[in-house]
Amino acid sequence: MSTPVVGVLRLVAALAVVLLGALTVLVVLDILPRELLQVWSIKVLLVTGIIGVVALAVALLSRKGPE
Repeated sequence: MSTPVVGVLRLVAALAVVLLGALTVLVVLDILPRELLQVWSIKVLLVTGIIGVVALAVALLSRKGPE
């Protein structure tokens, strides 16, 4: 894998960790109900997976063929 793709995948993973952490803090502070954390956590993970797969697909499609 090329370095820009790895960078994008790391950025997406870091963003997911930050979002899940923020949601967890809001649940601990009783700002959000626990049920909402379950729903949003699943959605954040799904969106992260989709973005990761799209970044990988774009990287593979944009590779130069054999010269």
